[in-house]
Amino acid sequence: MSTRSHYLKKANTCADAAKTARDPAERVALLQVSQCFILLADYVAARQEHGTAHRGDEQRAVPPDS
Repeated sequence: MSTRSHYLKKANTCADAAKTARDPAERVALLQVSQCFILLADYVAARQEHGTAHRGDEQRAVPPDS
């Protein structure tokens, strides 16, 4: 899985959690974290598109969720 895909998966997880959150402040916080992951995914994609990603970034193992 690419780093971009990893960040988008995390964003979706946060958005899904926000759907079930009962506390409005928690919902907002989860959506903000989700947005950060989307921005990171876009950043990674732009770096790869412009060839500024470090060699081996595509093959770097993504650590499992903790």
